[in-house]
Amino acid sequence: MSLTNLFQNNSRVLTFTIANSHFGIDACNILSFSDEYKQIQLASNEQHPSFLGYLDYRDTLVNVYDSATLLNRKRNWDDKSQLIAEITTHKQSHIDWVEALEHALLSGEAFTHSRDPKLCAFGKWMSNFNTQASDLQEILRKIDEPHQLIHNIADSLLELREQGESQRALRLLSIEKGTTLRKLVRALDQIIEILKRDIHPVIIHLTFDGKSPCFSLALDEVDDIIDYEAANLDTHSIETLNHEPLKGYLKHNSGQRYMMLCIEKLSAEIRKITPI
Repeated sequence: MSLTNLFQNNSRVLTFTIANSHFGIDACNILSFSDEYKQIQLASNEQHPSFLGYLDYRDTLVNVYDSATLLNRKRNWDDKSQLIAEITTHKQSHIDWVEALEHALLSGEAFTHSRDPKLCAFGKWMSNFNTQASDLQEILRKIDEPHQLIHNIADSLLELREQGESQRALRLLSIEKGTTLRKLVRALDQIIEILKRDIHPVIIHLTFDGKSPCFSLALDEVDDIIDYEAANLDTHSIETLNHEPLKGYLKHNSGQRYMMLCIEKLSAEIRKITPI
């Protein structure tokens, strides 16, 4: 998917955020946008961590770089990816928990897993996790009941086993697997899908001349395209951050300040790590 070439409008800037840093790129240096992140062709040999690979742009292979890594920032989606991994682990741990209980009922062996929903790893995670996302808040509220029920069944089923009613306990556990456990797993899957939905990198193809691409950047997400006046671009303060590939600081009418990237300086940095 490509959008209209923005080269002709040199009074606009694309804004984006990496971690807590706000950046801007002059629209005149943007050839097009693309959502083809998954189509990036990986390099066959080891490269700099910021180099993602190649992307075809009108029959020309263009180098693609991760903007956060290139600018020595933490990627926005790193935390979400870690959270997805944690939720996936918690989901599997509860599947394993039920299987361990089933094994204990069948074998007569001791059941050593946590029976207190607040003391298991997921219970502790839930107690400390905070989010402003209303859809996640709603799911977490729904998760609490099946999570408690799953842990609470252990005592009653193990008591049935001690009374010689292991088969009855197994039948009851089978019902809980098809209802309570399934409800818990489905809710955790919903959280994972919401988090994955929020991870949607955008590729911007950059240009010096408005015709041909020089290199491309992968952005975690795009904030906005705003108008600006040259008088609002401070080109003097960058001396305090001369290690950054900037052309200046842009103070928008909203009061927000943006670090304006200089693609010539970016290009110079890129040449040090891999040829364009």
